[in-house]
This record gives sequence, structure tokens and C-alpha cells, in this order.
Amino acid sequence: MIGNAWLPAVGVTVGVVMGMTGETVDAPYGYLYAPAFDLRVELRYPATVYTPQAGDVLLMSDTDCFWTLMYRLAFTGAPGHAGLVVPLPDGQFGVLEAGYNETLWTRITPLAERLPAYPGMIWVRRRLHPLTADQQKRLMEFALAAADKPYASIRVALQITPLRTRGPLRTFVMGRPRGPGRRYQCAEAVVEALVYAGLRDPHTARPSATYPQDLFYDRSWNRYLDRHPPLGDDWAPPALWTPVLGWALKGRTRAALAASGIVPAEGGRSAGGSGGFSSVSRCISAGIDGLQPGAGGCEQLTPVGPIQPLGGKTQAITYVEQPVKHIGVFDRPPRLGRRR
Repeated sequence: MIGNAWLPAVGVTVGVVMGMTGETVDAPYGYLYAPAFDLRVELRYPATVYTPQAGDVLLMSDTDCFWTLMYRLAFTGAPGHAGLVVPLPDGQFGVLEAGYNETLWTRITPLAERLPAYPGMIWVRRRLHPLTADQQKRLMEFALAAADKPYASIRVALQITPLRTRGPLRTFVMGRPRGPGRRYQCAEAVVEALVYAGLRDPHTARPSATYPQDLFYDRSWNRYLDRHPPLGDDWAPPALWTPVLGWALKGRTRAALAASGIVPAEGGRSAGGSGGFSSVSRCISAGIDGLQPGAGGCEQLTPVGPIQPLGGKTQAITYVEQPVKHIGVFDRPPRLGRRR
């Protein structure tokens, strides 16, 4: 049985599952739900601890009405942003992003900081085969050369005009790789880096014609990119990322719920201490990022039931779900269910 508290403004369902807690799973980079070529936010099990490696591709979605319209005019849809996991000189992992946080710059940020800080949803396409030392070195070289360069804002503006490299015929001959140290769009930076590291074929790759949605599905509205997928079988299907097992929320919603005390903060514990979750009364406060109290303002959460096993260990779960997202016509390539 799961207790629920309903927030009508954002449609978030909150519940706590209680059980005998065992050893806590160490997941500094969060978790990944079972992979699927599907934008719907669902808790697909089994879930796994996310162990990042160089070459993983992050697909991000935090669209508003303006960007949704812009992507429709460019004949594409969600997700609207992409990043690449790259090795750093200090031995840690970073995220290379052109257009970081909707700015006009390309940045590298620590992966452990960027994942929970992103305000929207994140999917990860994991690299299935580890990179060689030389491939990792070249990936780092590309990322360092691209860091702090201006964003390719003019080419982004041209995406809703005929003056672009993406088209029914022009992509066959235009949009080829240009090499490191230039201005990039988000998906372009990812494909350019993979080509430079020797992970994609420079003869078939079309970085400047590639959109984040092409990286998500490996299918495309563009016929050339549909025949020559930008990632291919060397990457797993997209897996929804979460900082806490059982959650499926946008970053800004997580922050608002944690600040209001409705759910525990990421990395923290709920009431009940080391013994697990106890019965909790959550009062939903109004005025926090637009959240409004549900019926009665407070609702008793009486959590009972099993906990989620993960890798031989056990993990107490707080179930928090985002409302079902409408998948628009342009959010799903037309050839997704067809053979190439």
C-alpha cells in the first residue's frame, strides 16, 4: 500500500514505501531506469546504479512554449538538448555542453554536479564498449578545445530557415565534420567530439545537421540521418536518470518538493532514521514554485510494503512521479516502428 499526496498544480504523486532497510546502495551519480526508446517518464525496472564512462551521451528536456515552437518550426521535437560525458585532466568526468544552461557558451561542468542541477529530465545513452586510452585522450582534447567558446547562435537561428544543412537532399552533401576548436550547437558538439575521438565515421556523420532527438532515437525525420544514425549500436537505448531510486521528476520540481519538506532532500534521509521510513505526515505548503496544497493541506502517508532490491542490496524507496507528458507528433520520428 502506498500513501499519496496530490499536488494539482504540477500533478505530482508522492508516496513512501516502508520496509526493513539493508545496506544503502552507494550511487554518487544516481540511478538509471531500464532503457527504452520512449520519451514518456515512467519508472521502468530493473533500475541500476549509474556508473558513468567517457562517451556516454546525455539527452535533456526542459522545454517551454517558446522552444517548443522553435523546434516545431525546425520539424523536430523533444528532447531539446544534448551533452557528452568526457574525461577531465584530474581523472574525473565532466559534461561537455554547447549552449550550457541556455547561455551562448560551450562549457564543461563536473558530471556529479551537473546531473542533479539540471532543471529538466535527463536520459543517458550509455556507451556499450569502453573507450581506449587514445580515444579518451582525443575526447578530452576536443572538449578542452571547445570549452568556453561562443555558441553557434547564428546557425541555430538558421535552423528554421531554408539556409541550413538539414534537408531532404542537402544533408547528403552538407553538414560534414569541421574539427575541434569551433562554435557548435549542442548535438553538433556531441557528434563532432565522437568523430574526433574515432567513435563515428567522418564520411557519414553530419554534425551540424543533427538534432538532439536524432541522438535519442537513432531514427530521424531526415532521411539521410535515418539511414546513417548518429550513434548506432555502440550505445544503449536511452535510460531515464534519477538521483533517488523511485523518483521521476524534473530537477526544479525535486528542488521545490525537497525545500517544502514533502520529500527528503537528495542524499538525505526521511523520518525514521537508520531504521527506514516511518509513518509521515506531509504538509504541502503553498507559494513554493507554484505548488498548491491538496485537499485538506496535509495527508497522512502510511508506508508499508517491500523495498526495492538493487544489486544484492536493498534500498528504501520514496515514489514520486511527474504527470504523464503528452507526446506530440514531432516528439516521435515517423519511421520509429519501421525497418531501415
